[in-house]
Amino acid sequence: MKVIYVFQSPTSAIILEKMVIPQIERGAHGAELVGVFFFHDNVYFFLPEHPIGEKMTRLASKHDFFLMCCDYCCEQRQISGRLYPGVNEGCFPDLYQRAQKSGSQQVITL
Repeated sequence: MKVIYVFQSPTSAIILEKMVIPQIERGAHGAELVGVFFFHDNVYFFLPEHPIGEKMTRLASKHDFFLMCCDYCCEQRQISGRLYPGVNEGCFPDLYQRAQKSGSQQVITL
């Protein structure tokens, strides 16, 4: 099953560090991840040298899934244009377009 995750929870760091990232690294995630969208303070993960952003960027490149941060969230936090290379800033229309292009079958909000 092809899935997209939407991370909006304040516990996103724990979910990523303790579950999602290790599962993907071990090849034991169980679903084909095609994209991940980040809201609120979760966009800070993608400032250079943040360990979650570094790992997710590396995994996205290796496993061919997209990473996108809410453009408005980035603007509010004054980090727009400063994210890891390859991490896009966008809004719902951008997410819908990427979801359709990737053939995702499920969107899961965490």
